[in-house]
Amino acid sequence: MKKFLLTALVLMMSVSVFTGCTKSAGSSEPKTTATSDELTPYGKYAETVTYTIGKSTPGIPKLPEGQSYENNAYTQYLKETLNVQSKDLFEAKSGDNYDQKVSMAVASGDLPDMMSVGADTLRQLVDNDMIADLTEVYKSSASDLVKEKYDSYNGRALEAATFDGKLMAMPSTSNANIPTMLWVRKDWLDKLGLAEPKTVADLEQILTAFIQKDPGGNGKGKTVGLALSKSIGGLYGSLFQADNIFATYHSFPRQWIEQDGQVVYGSLTDETKQGLGLLADWYKKGLIDPQMAVRDSIESLIISGEAGAFFGPWWSADYPLNDARRQNNSADWKPYIISEDGSGEITAYTQNPAAEFYVVRKGFEHPELLPKIASALNDKLVREDLNYQPVVDFITGGFDGGKPLGIGINFNDATGQMYKDLKAAVDGEKKVDTLTLDDRTSYNKIMEYLKDPEKADANQWSGYTSRMIGAKLMAETKVNEVNPVFFGQTKSMKLKWANLVKLEDETFLKIVTGQESLDYFDTFVSTWNKTGGNDITKEVAEAIKQK
Repeated sequence: MKKFLLTALVLMMSVSVFTGCTKSAGSSEPKTTATSDELTPYGKYAETVTYTIGKSTPGIPKLPEGQSYENNAYTQYLKETLNVQSKDLFEAKSGDNYDQKVSMAVASGDLPDMMSVGADTLRQLVDNDMIADLTEVYKSSASDLVKEKYDSYNGRALEAATFDGKLMAMPSTSNANIPTMLWVRKDWLDKLGLAEPKTVADLEQILTAFIQKDPGGNGKGKTVGLALSKSIGGLYGSLFQADNIFATYHSFPRQWIEQDGQVVYGSLTDETKQGLGLLADWYKKGLIDPQMAVRDSIESLIISGEAGAFFGPWWSADYPLNDARRQNNSADWKPYIISEDGSGEITAYTQNPAAEFYVVRKGFEHPELLPKIASALNDKLVREDLNYQPVVDFITGGFDGGKPLGIGINFNDATGQMYKDLKAAVDGEKKVDTLTLDDRTSYNKIMEYLKDPEKADANQWSGYTSRMIGAKLMAETKVNEVNPVFFGQTKSMKLKWANLVKLEDETFLKIVTGQESLDYFDTFVSTWNKTGGNDITKEVAEAIKQK
């Protein structure tokens, strides 16, 4: 009942604000009161600037004793660097609690000077003229490196925050997590005298050998060839998805893509049907986990040594393979890139480059403060001031939630760059103390592994395998990127999307496991369109035109 009343209150307040506060498109934008020196990325204010924020906090507070969200290593750094101090207008746990606080702030019109919002809320704030145009202060107050990082997304990150040619927010970025890789028990390959895989056909031969010859000694019928999630595919950069298989057919499940000049939902294409057909054939042959439909923990298959292969991102050596290595130090997992023709060149869809959006309240006297703080945290602190001791102590102590604004801006190829930095340090071409704190930890594990690979512990093995083998494939694999054209939510999606996703998941699982024939895919497409999908597709196309 309380939840109902709160929701009703937000809705009523929203009507009041959005009908009473809407301004004309030509309303004047207050200018910053900063001096020309203060407008530069690291120009220190002559007088302390206090700004209010909507603070998203960790689920479990992790701050050092005596520190708070308004007074900690990060706020101290920003005070020393820029002479600014945050004040929390509201605090809420990240997720639904924080989103509810944002909704209340927007509905009441009582916005903090800066806060993070989702794409839908950003659109509301823009339409109702409630946030500042950041176009000019981004040019003057964002550092060159921050601009380079955004540029690495070929304009896609900032485009998501741009309306009618005006930059209305600064997004956190989501760097590339493709290609996902085929992880295989290399020790099993060696035991059976099998060549390393390059193609999908190679993988089929390997899986056949694994289940027929049981190189892990699990017992007849107990070895699983390919561990696969019951969600099948379309979850970007995730474990146990079959995206690599679908991509060889130019299929991109769950993604809104452009095909023959039209916006289509990737799960409905003929190419997706072909990918499902191959997986269904493999399942029928026993190459895929026969219990995938009811398997609660795929990780347990990997850790126990029952499975011989799975698809996963570059960091899979950290999880779940670190635990597998602890269980069996001889379990030698290795990542591979497989493609249709064995060239090593693959096609893969990309993710939404803008994870969340940071906005400035219209009327705040220092709109340049957002790009300045973003630059301090994502450039100066991680390069020039990377050894700033209070922050070093905060990070090494395992604490979290100190940054007043959680905006994270990375290069799109950040993982590949991490590999190159670590490789240079290992080869003696880069000073170790110039690495980030995380990379220094990885460097130590790598060097310990290289001393004696045969005796390396699980942490040393996973540190080396993920960052010197998995990340190397990330850096060197040629990827033909397919950029989805829509990541948002339409009006009909709010009511119908959950049921459509359920329909899709159930259909794909039934087809792969043989409960339905491949022809049932056509029935699925028809049902999907009739139960809201057709309306949603039209709304997506219209939303793209409006953007």
